[in-house]
Amino acid sequence: MVAIKTTFDGERIVLPEALRGRPPQEVIIVCETNESEATDSSWLKAQEQTFAKAWDNDEDAAYDSL
Repeated sequence: MVAIKTTFDGERIVLPEALRGRPPQEVIIVCETNESEATDSSWLKAQEQTFAKAWDNDEDAAYDSL
């Protein structure tokens, strides 16, 4: 997994020039939010569902017993 700082132009994620043209692949997006957005429960619920998909796997299950 690699973390990449990028921007959102209001309609799409804008990747740095060096990453354009890479083959299609799954990504996880984490957005910085202001305080009013962070308290919006629908935003938190969407994140919860997305992270559950990413972390619900056999490899990650090894950490459940720690």
